[in-house]
Amino acid sequence: MLNFKKVGKDNKFYIIFTDLDGTLLDKNYSYKKDLPVLKILRKKKVPIIFCSAKTKAEQEVIRKNMKINHPFIVENGSAIYFPKGYFSKKVGEIKGRYEIIVLGTKSEELRKEIKKLKKKYKIKGYQDMSDKEVAEVTGLDLKNAKLAKKREFGETIVDADKKALEELKKKFNVVKGGRFLQVFGYRADKGKAVKILSNLYKEFEKITTIGIGNSQNDEPMLKVVDIPAIVKNPDGNWADLKIDGIYKSREVGPEGWVKVVKKFVLDK
Repeated sequence: MLNFKKVGKDNKFYIIFTDLDGTLLDKNYSYKKDLPVLKILRKKKVPIIFCSAKTKAEQEVIRKNMKINHPFIVENGSAIYFPKGYFSKKVGEIKGRYEIIVLGTKSEELRKEIKKLKKKYKIKGYQDMSDKEVAEVTGLDLKNAKLAKKREFGETIVDADKKALEELKKKFNVVKGGRFLQVFGYRADKGKAVKILSNLYKEFEKITTIGIGNSQNDEPMLKVVDIPAIVKNPDGNWADLKIDGIYKSREVGPEGWVKVVKKFVLDK
């Protein structure tokens, strides 16, 4: 059920949209450095909305561990999952304990195209790899590698010929993520998903939206929020994003995430 309140010296309703890998999570997929601030945000009832390339299965585990029970955006804006009854009105198709709005293309369709391309070109994605192989290239443990393979609306490409990618781009989005290429439907977009969700919140209260990311595929999300921010990557650089007024935290990953939240929400 929707339950959030005003915070900060400016007494506003804030909604935080955040990427996961390299932003809320560090290079080892840890969020220890975020925990004190996450605890404060939960207490103050500030919605934290994951907006990531990660799958529903992956995000569910992180949400449970962080004790977050707000909507979440999966696979680069391919779908929005809402805890059933979160808003007072029905907002999507009911699927188990969720309502879901789908923007992307089912993975089956995308994999058919990849299968065709394999006859001519080198192209390797998570579905061509064992759980152990995915764990080795990502640094995930076996359990989380298995969850990473449970893509509903796309595929993660680890290696591919340039020509194969050119062919994929004719039918799908092909975007550089934190480590690998993400392939997903043309209708899917982090920015579209953030807009849909923001508008639903605006039906209840006047809100201020914050977006926090670290890579190129966060650009659509950061373009549509009130306060866009990026954190540094482990190589000491920021993603080259063309967004007016974007705030660049000097800290890497979770430390940068904490800095942004304190600056724009908790310390205002």
